[in-house]
Amino acid sequence: MIKILNPKNNPDYKMPTKVYFGRGAVDVLSRIIKESHFSKFILVAGSHFYESEDYKKIEKVDVYPRKIKKATFEEINALIKYLQDGKYDGVIAIGGGVIMDCAKIAAAVAVNGGKTEDYLIDGTKSINKKSLFFIAVPTTSGTGSEVAPWAVVWGDMKYSLSSPLMFPDVAIVDPALTDDCPKYITATSGIDALCQSIECYWNVKNNSISDKYALESIKTILESLEQAVNNPSREVRDKMAWGSLIDGLAFSNSGTTICHAVSYPITSHWNVAHGQATSITLPIFIEYIFPVLGKGRRQRILEAMGVKDERLAALRVSDLIKKIGLKTKLSELGISKGDIDIIVREGFDPSRAKNSPRIPSAKELHEMLLGIL
Repeated sequence: MIKILNPKNNPDYKMPTKVYFGRGAVDVLSRIIKESHFSKFILVAGSHFYESEDYKKIEKVDVYPRKIKKATFEEINALIKYLQDGKYDGVIAIGGGVIMDCAKIAAAVAVNGGKTEDYLIDGTKSINKKSLFFIAVPTTSGTGSEVAPWAVVWGDMKYSLSSPLMFPDVAIVDPALTDDCPKYITATSGIDALCQSIECYWNVKNNSISDKYALESIKTILESLEQAVNNPSREVRDKMAWGSLIDGLAFSNSGTTICHAVSYPITSHWNVAHGQATSITLPIFIEYIFPVLGKGRRQRILEAMGVKDERLAALRVSDLIKKIGLKTKLSELGISKGDIDIIVREGFDPSRAKNSPRIPSAKELHEMLLGIL
């Protein structure tokens, strides 16, 4: 059964994306294209999708010929030029986070003009016009990008382009597209979704709607991620897809916090997968931040996690990380004691760290990271 979600908007919560969820949901794609007022669509997808039966069902779209492996300035600028030269008015992105990020930024910049660097490095341009009509179809359960108004670019460091005008118009979340997702990607994307939901809940920008989605996402992912990685079934893939989607509905309005801020130099300097990098500090920040939450808020997240206190919450997350084959120690990622200064120096992204209800000093963070070396 396919669910159609139109989340309620209020002064505190905005979600303009129309969402289709359920097995077989990807079959509505051709109908959405036909019924839209847009005449020329291009499909940007991973090479694996082009070999699937689902690809054969899509009608009347062009295919972007270049293979995208990483969200870089070069890749995104090439796609921007292709969209502009072809006079496309609709973009369909089918893939994981890399495909989604590249296509989402390109769809925005193609309308607003210039190159990606003009927005993220030079600061000479900003997103003032709505992106090309954008349909997002994730093939992993974790990023939440299909309902988020931002996207990431990697250069000498991590950059993020964000605007309410970048929300996808339509998201199609079909769990069947994740059925053959590799074990490691299932693990890293799934643990990232859990991290995002927990950070969303303790975020100072939280609201009643984001809280509701975050708590449901936390409970759902904790119940299903280990099996999705080690013994996947259709049912558990469905649960993970739902947990990831509502994670996106949650943190799309709050953003992330300290775990993500600290993760970026870990990914940038040691090429650590994003979900692994964000989750490695999650247990220590659970013990650091949960105690400062209001009594009711603290109790609700502990109940969602099925534990009695923050020590047990941290332990449950740490055990899950190990069970899905990821690392809990920085040294296991090739990071030494002397490297911690780099992480501390570059890990205080103000746009994210300040969203935390409790922010460690540089000295405190250094000690916390030594504790997981």
